[in-house]
Amino acid sequence: MSHKTKFRKRFHANVLLHVGILILLTGFVTVLSQNTKDDSQLADLITLKHESDDNLLSIQFSNVTIQDGLEILADKINVGFSYNPDDLPNKRVSFSMVNVPGLEVIYRLLEGTNLEPVLPPTKDVIILRKKEAKIEFDVVQETITGTVVDASTGEALPGVNILIEGTGTGTTTNVEGEFELSVPDMDVNLVFSYIGYVSQVISLEDRTHIEVALRMDVISADELVVVGYGVQRRSDLTGSVASVSSERIENMPYQNISQVLQGTVPGVMVRNTSAGSDPGSSIMVRGRNSITADNSPLIVVDGVPYEGSFRDINTNDVESIEVLRDASAAAIYGARGSNGVILITTKGGTEGATTFSYRGNFSVQNYANLPDLMDGEQFYQYKMERFPGAMTNSERQIYESGDWVDWLDLGTRTGISNEHDIAVSGGSETTTFYLSGNILDVKGIILNDNYSRLSGRVNLDTRVTDWLSFGTRTQISYGDRSGESPELSGGRGLFRQNPLTSPIDEDGNYTVYPWSDDTYFGNPLANTTFDNINKYTQLVTNNFAQLNFPFLDGLSYRLNTGVRLRNSEYANYKARNTREGLQSGGEAELNANRNFNITLENIANYLHDIGDHSIGVTAVFSFEDNQYRAESTEAIDFPNDIISWHALEQAGYSVQNTSVSDSYMISQMLRLNYVYDSRYMITLTGRRDGYSGFGDDNKWGLFPSIALGWNLHNESFFPMADLFSEFKPRVSLGVNGNHAVSPYQSLSRLSEQNMMYGSAPAPGYSPSSLANENLGWETSRTLNIGLDLGLFNDRITSDINYYYTNTYDLLLQRTISSVHGITSILQNIGETKNTGLEMALTSRNIVSPNFMWTTSGNLSFNRNEIVDLYGDGRDDIANSWFIGHPINVNFDYVVDGVWQLDEADEAAEWGSQPGFVKLRDVNGDGQLGPDDRQIIGQQDPKFMWGINNTFNVNNFELNVFIHGVHGVTRYNTWLSDDTWADVRINTTNKNWWTPDNPTNEWIKNDLVADYMSGIQASWYEDASFIRLKDVTLSYNVPQNTLNQIGFNRLRLFITGTNLYTFTKWSGLDPELTGYASYPLEREFVLGISLGL
Repeated sequence: MSHKTKFRKRFHANVLLHVGILILLTGFVTVLSQNTKDDSQLADLITLKHESDDNLLSIQFSNVTIQDGLEILADKINVGFSYNPDDLPNKRVSFSMVNVPGLEVIYRLLEGTNLEPVLPPTKDVIILRKKEAKIEFDVVQETITGTVVDASTGEALPGVNILIEGTGTGTTTNVEGEFELSVPDMDVNLVFSYIGYVSQVISLEDRTHIEVALRMDVISADELVVVGYGVQRRSDLTGSVASVSSERIENMPYQNISQVLQGTVPGVMVRNTSAGSDPGSSIMVRGRNSITADNSPLIVVDGVPYEGSFRDINTNDVESIEVLRDASAAAIYGARGSNGVILITTKGGTEGATTFSYRGNFSVQNYANLPDLMDGEQFYQYKMERFPGAMTNSERQIYESGDWVDWLDLGTRTGISNEHDIAVSGGSETTTFYLSGNILDVKGIILNDNYSRLSGRVNLDTRVTDWLSFGTRTQISYGDRSGESPELSGGRGLFRQNPLTSPIDEDGNYTVYPWSDDTYFGNPLANTTFDNINKYTQLVTNNFAQLNFPFLDGLSYRLNTGVRLRNSEYANYKARNTREGLQSGGEAELNANRNFNITLENIANYLHDIGDHSIGVTAVFSFEDNQYRAESTEAIDFPNDIISWHALEQAGYSVQNTSVSDSYMISQMLRLNYVYDSRYMITLTGRRDGYSGFGDDNKWGLFPSIALGWNLHNESFFPMADLFSEFKPRVSLGVNGNHAVSPYQSLSRLSEQNMMYGSAPAPGYSPSSLANENLGWETSRTLNIGLDLGLFNDRITSDINYYYTNTYDLLLQRTISSVHGITSILQNIGETKNTGLEMALTSRNIVSPNFMWTTSGNLSFNRNEIVDLYGDGRDDIANSWFIGHPINVNFDYVVDGVWQLDEADEAAEWGSQPGFVKLRDVNGDGQLGPDDRQIIGQQDPKFMWGINNTFNVNNFELNVFIHGVHGVTRYNTWLSDDTWADVRINTTNKNWWTPDNPTNEWIKNDLVADYMSGIQASWYEDASFIRLKDVTLSYNVPQNTLNQIGFNRLRLFITGTNLYTFTKWSGLDPELTGYASYPLEREFVLGISLGL
């Protein structure tokens, strides 16, 4: 039995084991569900008063406070709730339940609180009390009556909660705003609370009838959104801020935050640049502004800039993700925010009983697509037709034996992934905590592609006094990518290897030279035998102390300290059983890297309301230090392979290198927010940044912004108040900078230029760059015009944004005279513009007791353009930069098809023949030259979209997400027949032209068929795609069943990702950067999520 057969049997056994466990668990909870009966008084009360069929209800909560949820539920079940609002934790919930008893919804709402429902003797309302409290009903002495109205309109308020202060005894108002309550004596105080209104405490003062007017509290009724250095009410936002839905963060089994972001936020482009066990991605917000500088957004985790990788953040720890897109929203981060800002907030503890949660996933993976490579038979026929004299004896022998090899089959496997996450949270009135641990183990679909990660998090908040609190957000992680995978790309890679070769010898070992007649080629599978270590450890700790000044209400000071320390270790040894090791006598490479980042932020906030006026002021002074250290050693000529790199001192030749980098940034920021009567908003921001990497004359930059908003729907004259629940136009204008250059690019530098002095080596140096004391910031000025909409009482919500960004003082290399030995210098020259339109929409299409359907979608249009390069109006043809065109374009000769038989005479004029490629003579001068090259599409997308549909049927939920990218054109290496002059490497099957098959689809199988007039053709393809990104089917176990087994939450799910891609692209994948790299995986995930 082969090793691969054994592996597959073990794999199938593992799959059956995990599936069996999930089936047994599902059967267990289903049996419990069928046999559970709730005969408590509470259930009886709800049954008596609930008006829907079968005494069951369906309900959906989306990011609502518990208090809001209780109010919504009270309307549904026609039963009031009485409680002390101070006992409710300040958190939001999102869930849906279909066709369940009302009591289940109550328990679900109270998850994570210290409250329980009880029934008072009067049975008028359900009282929510602390679990440790006991309600004692004294002999009734007095009856109090009264009414509660809105202070501004005088309208009656039904459902107002009224409690005797210090007890759980209370009642609610009826539809006329009236109430009646028995009290033990006349010395008690009554607490009146209502969703969206300011609570009041009223003393009876011997009154048996009282009139109460409650004032609206906008803050409690409006969603809070995380912004830079604080939070704001969404209705008060003037900038363009987008949020990722909490359901997608919580419910999707993604291992990387970039996967969560892809296709879900308008204007955010996430491209999977590589796949495998540890995939890579690139992110841009609102397209490309810079030509050569970094276009990546700033990442902020728990309020502190984060320089690490997304892969190191456990997605199960994430509470919310916001994206700041326009200049006003991102201006608070100044030079760091020119390419947008992604704010990530991790979970914290809540006051109340300790809760435990577990989430486990098991997945299997296979490749979504592979190129159609030629097998041994096809390769033999292809080579014999193309260059028969190049067929070697060893190739002929393997062909005649029929024992050719499928290299990709040998180098791939079925991938497996396991992830387990545990979290514990809770707290008291003064201290809350959230602790988590995560284990991730991935075995990718390429042989020996393994990745393991261990991570732990401690989030702690402690209130020492009413005015002083401390906290920490700390994560430690360990990653291991040890083990080399087969070589994939290039002529020696797995994809291009000749199938008429021998990968394994008679002893079952990998051959050093699979093609005995051509020792240029090593065995790509031999990489898996390298002695390899690739590990890292990382500590990220963000700590704060906050002082709320007792002598001035609303004034606070916060000290943030952020530290990131990452150490990585890499060691690799190529022994003599590999081509490289055999030729070099053993080859070793060792690297040790250390990244250290520290951030200190002093933040002062002042918030104050004066009547209808709300004022917020934020001031920040920050310091940031980024350090990098690296040491490397390369060595060859070892005496033996026994102890690999550990015999480094015995190597015949070795080279050591060190690298050091330090950079600093100091910033000051001031932001003013003003809101009048929840109608008119203005935000003014100014930030001053200083960066050590720029020239002495230009280290500092000032970046101001202004934003205005108008809640038009709050105006008395608004004519469509019945249609629009929100109608808010916004406009912002601001300036941001980009400092994305290495720390020393403004200085004169020398490069190593060692020489031989006699027979001994001597160190030497030569100039490599000239100084530029004027080197400074790339600057972007952005105008954003937006509109936030809510229709039919927020049944449909949308936000629309148009933006225009002008970026100037681009960081470009200007060509200079080579008299200095240097041909260019980095300067602030050039200009681009970037425009786009974004739209997001969420709709609750159907809401019924047995079925709910919700749709959320987004779309983004983007176009960037080079306005100027070097101040002379000329294009840079060498770099394919053209004024008036997008930054990243393809510039080449245009393929016009294939010369056909009836075009033989015309082809002969070009020195060509039928079956050969036809290139376009653009200028019609009868010659092919540089002027015939054309722009062939752009490499960045013009249009992106994503749409998510969620269907709820009873306790089942189906989630379908589709993502699309359009307007991308890329060079496709696989369309080339460049198999080298004597056909030494493989290519894909094609519909080759022949006299009997005069197709225009592809050229003839000939060594020079892709040439015309000495110009070699290049083939470009539309890389647009529509991808069925993920589909999830889940089942939420009913609450009454969970109560019996001691759980408060149990969810089972199965997810499929990258299920199908609709595209014209014929390569590996339209997203991946490399033509021959780790294939994109199609994955199926089984998982369970539970809470105690």
